[in-house]
Amino acid sequence: ISADAQAYNIILPESMLRGADYEVWPEHHDAVMTFLRCQTQWRTAGQGVFGLDYGVVLQMIALYAVDSPRSVMEDLQVIERRAAELLNERARKN
Repeated sequence: ISADAQAYNIILPESMLRGADYEVWPEHHDAVMTFLRCQTQWRTAGQGVFGLDYGVVLQMIALYAVDSPRSVMEDLQVIERRAAELLNERARKN
């Protein structure tokens, strides 16, 4: 973000420049990584985002040879639900 902002001579607030560290428990690693790999694959409608494109999600699960696809999919759906809520809340505020 910082390099892009500098390229366009944009000054970002300090809160956007601070990184955050998060711990991901090993049992959730595959779900988090799958979500990050698919985070641009949202299905949208007039009301905002409503879910990930599961065709792409399943392709990524296969491509990365995820050990427990069913478990990862179930965990991913929890992440997806909350992410959709946050994205739609942000869109309504703007």
